[in-house]
Amino acid sequence: MNTASTLSAAGRTGRPVDRSSDSLILESTLELLAERDYEHLTMDEVAARTGKAKTTLYRRWATKEELVLAAIAAAGLSSEAESLPDLGSLRADLLAVIDSDWLGGPVRRMTIFANLASATRSSRTLAAAIRSDVTEPYVDIYRRLLDRAAERGQIGEGASNRIPLLAAVIPAMSTHRMNSSSEPLSRDFFVSVVDDVVLPALSAAAP
Repeated sequence: MNTASTLSAAGRTGRPVDRSSDSLILESTLELLAERDYEHLTMDEVAARTGKAKTTLYRRWATKEELVLAAIAAAGLSSEAESLPDLGSLRADLLAVIDSDWLGGPVRRMTIFANLASATRSSRTLAAAIRSDVTEPYVDIYRRLLDRAAERGQIGEGASNRIPLLAAVIPAMSTHRMNSSSEPLSRDFFVSVVDDVVLPALSAAAP
């Protein structure tokens, strides 16, 4: 995902690109995405928010899409990807991932990705970035939590074969909700997915 911005910057000529303000600009881009959708985000707003000239932004990122891609990449992974929560029950651990403070906590995080949802339908590059930098890492976190629960005997007998599918359920249902409904995502939605879909599927007896 970094390839486009890296090549774009490398391919330009002239004085060297100043990267000292990159973190401020990328953080401000995410701040604005928490306030408005991608279509209404402008490079002028980012420049005004950071106090930088718009030409400074364009020397580093040729388009708004490049800037947003860089901001997503710079956000990195949630801390849960490095250290799984271990709160004594599978439900508590799953909810701890949902309640992660990554990107400012669940409400801000849901707002940012909801504001990117329409853009991902029209931009294959943005859609691929969200999938590789957000969706797939979350699927991996859930899979590891479910694998650990299976090792601890916390899920129903014979349910281990459902783990690969169920690890993808929470990210998949959140993506579907963002793309198909005008209602905002809420923590209650994720709790319902955990309580009404994931956990019952894991506790149900194998056929």
